Amino acid sequence: MKLAKEDKAFLISLGHDECDLPQIEDALHASRTTYSLDGEPITRARALQLLGRESYLAGISRSAFHFTAAQTAENGKTVYFDSYKLFQ
Repeated sequence: MKLAKEDKAFLISLGHDECDLPQIEDALHASRTTYSLDGEPITRARALQLLGRESYLAGISRSAFHFTAAQTAENGKTVYFDSYKLFQ
């Protein structure tokens, strides 16, 4: 998955610098970030579906720099991001 122009603009509006975007994009690779919901693994597509694009981007951008992150979906369930493989 690549960041679209609109995604980059949103991330910059959150306070990220242009130089942060490559690391966030690296975290988007399936081999570098895993997702879970209530302790069960889910796909990136499912995380996007549950959270919506902006909440997903907020979560992945935090995880890309802090190993992990969490975002709560509208249904009240929490999606966990784990990007530890990005730092190996």
